[in-house]
Amino acid sequence: MASSSSSPAVMAIGYPVTEKLTRHNFSLWKAQVMPAIRGAQLEGFIDGTTPAPPKQIEVTIDGKKATTANEAYAKWIASDQQVLSYLLSTLSKEILTQVATKQSAADVWTGIEEMLASQTRTRSVTTRIALTTTQKGSMSMSDYFGKMRSLADDMAAAGKPLDDEELVGHILAGLDADYNPVVSAILSRPEAISVQEAFNQLFSYEQRVNLQSGGSHSSANAASRGGRGGSRGFNNRGRGNSQGRGGNSRGGRSNGNRGGYSNNSQGYRGKKPKVKCQVCFKDGHLATECWYRFDEDFVPDEKLAAAAMNYYGVDTNWYIDSGSTDHITSNLEKLGVHDAYHGGEQIRTANGSGMNIKHIGQATVHTPSRTLYLKDILHVPDASKNLISVHRLVSNNQAFMEFHPNFFFIKDQATKKVILRGKCRGGLYVLPSGAHEPSSRHVLAADKPSSLQWHSRLGHPSFSIVDRVISHNNLPCSGSKNKGIVCDACQQAKSHQLPYHVSFSRSRAPLELIFSDVWGPAPDSVGRKKYYVSFIDDFSNFTWVYLMRQKSEVFQCFREFQNLVGHSFDRKILAVQSDWGG
Repeated sequence: MASSSSSPAVMAIGYPVTEKLTRHNFSLWKAQVMPAIRGAQLEGFIDGTTPAPPKQIEVTIDGKKATTANEAYAKWIASDQQVLSYLLSTLSKEILTQVATKQSAADVWTGIEEMLASQTRTRSVTTRIALTTTQKGSMSMSDYFGKMRSLADDMAAAGKPLDDEELVGHILAGLDADYNPVVSAILSRPEAISVQEAFNQLFSYEQRVNLQSGGSHSSANAASRGGRGGSRGFNNRGRGNSQGRGGNSRGGRSNGNRGGYSNNSQGYRGKKPKVKCQVCFKDGHLATECWYRFDEDFVPDEKLAAAAMNYYGVDTNWYIDSGSTDHITSNLEKLGVHDAYHGGEQIRTANGSGMNIKHIGQATVHTPSRTLYLKDILHVPDASKNLISVHRLVSNNQAFMEFHPNFFFIKDQATKKVILRGKCRGGLYVLPSGAHEPSSRHVLAADKPSSLQWHSRLGHPSFSIVDRVISHNNLPCSGSKNKGIVCDACQQAKSHQLPYHVSFSRSRAPLELIFSDVWGPAPDSVGRKKYYVSFIDDFSNFTWVYLMRQKSEVFQCFREFQNLVGHSFDRKILAVQSDWGG
């Protein structure tokens, strides 16, 4: 039944957003909030195009002018405060504290834009510059692609997503001359290439070159391109004879000798280049040839490790510190996302000296069960160690820690399951290196997906089918039982309608709004009337009930009800709300 209303009630605005506003996701938050506000036709309350009417107006009563309250202003305030309430409910705590004193929706919106819009533009420009200037250098192909994908994700978060063709262009621009053959092949293709396909071709080419050069292609490039004017002694292409293990080589690549170096090449004639392994910290071989490179339980000698720290000039480990109030690092590259720090606070050490804070950011710690988040990390260039605050780590990740003489555990507060295990080295509890430093080994040795993840990947079938697919195809899976697992997406998809919002509207006179509903059929009835239709007045809650034999009699009952109340109250029904007989 059609309905009309002389004074439409204030509409409920949208549903709760999935991404609350922080300092790093203004574009994503705006993309969620604006459709809801536009859908409720309330955009004018945030952009200022719907100004507030005057609080009082002049009216003429019996020929005399008088001042009275403006009903339009009360309605405007109700709508504005509803928009204001909706905006505040979508803000995180750090943003909410900045705009809590604002009184109108337009003031809140203006404050948020002034605070975050320029920051989002700056982040977009900075990330685009990083995409343009990033070079592969000594990184493996997996690490290089991971870094470029991370920058592309940052661009998407800033509201400037890159398509595959543009990202592939940035990736190819950062490769050195050794990859010219595969770059030429990719550019000569008539159709565009996806990022994943480009990675597959470049990764296969890198593996082939590594096999042909004895596994030292990346490291040799890193040594020969370490800086301007560097020695060419690390380059395998040299004149002369190579008398190392594996045979002779004249005027070409040296094959067979450990590390792939020419023992008699120019610049190192008769002298083996001095290199240090970054895994076991011993001299004479590279990390790519170390026997312990895939041994996660290997612990290097403490004296060698300390010497290596001095040799490389920096300690890259994270140390668990129960006395630190904040996460601290001297290496800006450890921060996945960071902003400049404009405060005046300093880090105070035990001797009372102060160290300046340059940036503040975030990082992640990957574990087999779930990801741990290191929030509000302080970048202090003068710090000698990278410290993880125990208090902040357990508070931000709903976890707790157990310290033992030779190791420590990070456990989940709810399940008490072990999230991460680390060892004690030299009296210090060190975070496992594989958890916080991405590498090709970490990418290839991916964690086993859970049954719930397989359920999502396979298109949300029943868990019995998921178990059968995993069993028949021998797929990796963490946990074999699915008891107690509930998929939120499946539950929402099976719901026939979303919950209603609580309405605070109220009619001001009888018959302004009538609620109608049809019930039936009844299994047993008197007089063979198996249905009834009810009409409830929103103002008085008075109810009229009409019994019916057939559901098709609803309109006839409504006409009788309309005539009855029209003669009784000398008023007309303004609006009728029903579920359309459902």
